[in-house]
Amino acid sequence: MNFHSLGSSQIWVARAGDPPPRSAIRSPAGQLQGLSLQRESVDQPQLRALLEQFEAEARQLSPAGRAACAPDLTLLRSPQARVLVLRDAQARVLACAALLLHDEWAELQLLMVQPSWRGRGLGELLLQALEREALRAGQPLLRLQVGVRQRSAQRLFERLGFARCGPFGAHRADPFALFMEKLAGD
Repeated sequence: MNFHSLGSSQIWVARAGDPPPRSAIRSPAGQLQGLSLQRESVDQPQLRALLEQFEAEARQLSPAGRAACAPDLTLLRSPQARVLVLRDAQARVLACAALLLHDEWAELQLLMVQPSWRGRGLGELLLQALEREALRAGQPLLRLQVGVRQRSAQRLFERLGFARCGPFGAHRADPFALFMEKLAGD
């Protein structure tokens, strides 16, 4: 078991298949009591359902006639991917996030929180955990692409230190996308 400090909170990160501890995440407010955060495969039915919901929301936020940006499951199955899943005490998927490690940076591929759990800090919790994953992999530069209509996601990323940048890697300039980056640990 690996415990990672979040100030006065602790997060348990384990390999898929490890049994979760009694209280994997502890929060002073107790709102995250009994939740577990661990690396998992994208091929689990509950996680696939959340990814389908992510795609549906992306389609709603995409301009008419334009394809929504959805995560490539082939990439998320690769050894360079880090997929983190947050589950409740009954092992239901509440949120997930994914990071893809490149040679010179790590790219946030996905961040999705069940609508009924939004506004409780789960997105921030997942982003902090992915930041630690990137640092452990020796990739302190985090980058992402977000839709221009995803304003709540943009605010979250900005609050956590991401700043706008130009397109990177295979991405090209797009009037419907913003590119952001940050150095992990800042």
